Amino acid sequence: MKKVVGLAILATLFASPALADETFVLNQWTIQGSRTETNINIDNVTNSNRTQDYSSSSDKMYIDGTVETESNNGNIRKSFKNFTANHAGSYLNGSFHEEMTNRVWGTINTIMNSYTNSHESSAGIR
Repeated sequence: MKKVVGLAILATLFASPALADETFVLNQWTIQGSRTETNINIDNVTNSNRTQDYSSSSDKMYIDGTVETESNNGNIRKSFKNFTANHAGSYLNGSFHEEMTNRVWGTINTIMNSYTNSHESSAGIR
């Protein structure tokens, strides 16, 4: 019982504010540290497919030469001089197919350390 009463008196002295004309000193150090580790494993696969069908054509016709018209007693006669008919054409048909696979894999490891040191001191008379 005596120990309990003695501890209560000591706790009261330390917890109570300083009285007038008493000196006080505060000297406090704070040291903090933290460490964060991150490990990320990546394995990413991307598949893509592309199919393309195409076709094109061209057709060209042109006529070269002259056409002469003659009229004789109501009869109309047409004659062709140096006459040429040209006709050209082309056709293209095809397809394209592509398959791709991309893979990215690996590990990202990070470590972050943080340290904080602080000191506070004060003294005076109350």
